[in-house]
Order: sequence, then structure tokens, then C-alpha cells
Amino acid sequence: MENNSASPTSPAWPTRWPADSFRTGPTLLLVLVVVGASAIVLGLAALALAPMLASGRVGLVPAVVVQLVLEVAILVVLLAGLPRVSRLTLRELGFTRIAPWQIGVALLGALAMIVVVEGGASLIDTLTHTKHEQGVVEMFKSLHNPATIWFFALFATVLAPIAEETVFRVFLFNLGLRYGGFWMGATISGILFGLAHGDKFVLVPLALGGMILCGVYYRTRNAYASMITHACFNAVTVIALLLVPKLAS
Repeated sequence: MENNSASPTSPAWPTRWPADSFRTGPTLLLVLVVVGASAIVLGLAALALAPMLASGRVGLVPAVVVQLVLEVAILVVLLAGLPRVSRLTLRELGFTRIAPWQIGVALLGALAMIVVVEGGASLIDTLTHTKHEQGVVEMFKSLHNPATIWFFALFATVLAPIAEETVFRVFLFNLGLRYGGFWMGATISGILFGLAHGDKFVLVPLALGGMILCGVYYRTRNAYASMITHACFNAVTVIALLLVPKLAS
């Protein structure tokens, strides 16, 4: 796709932004379609899980399945709509073969995320004299069935990073980047990434982690790189919960 207008705010990514990329109307329409698809999935899930919801007991597996279907629906909508909204191909948006040096950046990003997010959470615990655990960590630690554990681990380390990086980096970060440059895009994406996890206690560390993911995506120009960073970060958490429960508790 031919780009015909240089961006005044972010000339380095991509080299030239199309003049009509991320226009207000098409962007809002894409957001509305995402919201609509999400509402349909959640509505159908509510009908299917009505007995569980009525009793107040929704198992972890049904909840994860609903989350999986929801994220797949959002992913499909975004992959279909992003080329039209951004006026760039998926390849230009970073869905292209990853090089060894980009994998190296991704791994360094994962290390930075571990230090910032886990270190930040530990600092908050120390300052507030509490021992806080995210709800998803508490649920995972309650699992005992091996099949359920592996299903949850697969979701956390593969499926979730793919969907979330497409939403928060390829879409939201690029939207902010297009009109406000790197720091605006990274700040918006990072804050929304933190809020999406629904835990205000670790909002700031997660937001900073989201900004690191933006940095990996921006530095490598590759969406798969930030997915690897995200997946490695989640994998370290899962491995700690599985193999080193005392350290993770």
C-alpha cells in the first residue's frame, strides 16, 4: 500500500503515515464493532452460563473459555478492520517474519517487564504493608486438575498475549502514535493495559509494563516481538506458580 503523507509526530514508525490513516469516523466505527462483538459474546455466555450465574458459582474453566472466545472475536474484528482504518497492510503494522535480533529485544523486554512489574508490585506491598495477589493468580493457585492447569497456562502464555498485543499495541498504541508521538501512544496504551486487568492495586506497575511492550513493538517494528515479550513475562509467572509456590506466594 502506498503511503502518501509524512507524519509530523512520529516519522520513524512507519516511515510515512498515509494521509487518511486513523481518521475519526472509521476508527470510531471499528471501536463500535469491537464493542458490539464483545457484547454479543458476553450475552451468549450469560445465557449459556445462566444456571452458574444464578448460583453464584462460575468455574474457572467456563470463565476462561468465555474470555478466550471474547478475545478471539476481538482479534478477528481488529485483524479485518485495522488495514482499512490505518491504511496500512498487516505486514506494515508488524505482522511479518521476526528476525533473531528482534527476538533478542523481545527477551530483554521480558526481563525489563519482570523487574518493573514484579518489582513494582513488591514495592507497593512493602510500602502498604500488605501482601496482595491478583485475582487470576489466586484462581490459578487453587487449581489441582492437570488438564485445567495446562489449559490455563496455554491461554496465559499463548492466546492472551496474541490478542492483547493486537489490541493494545497494534491498534491503540499506533492510534496514539499517529497523532501524538511515541510517549502519547505508549502512555495511552499502557494505562488502558493496566486498567484492563481490573486490579487497581497494581495498576501503575502494569501500566509501566504496557509501556515497555510499546517500546519493544516500536523498536523492532514487529508485532510478534511484543507478543513474545508478553508471553515470556506470563510464562515466568506461571512457572513460578507451578514450580516455586513459596516464591510466588
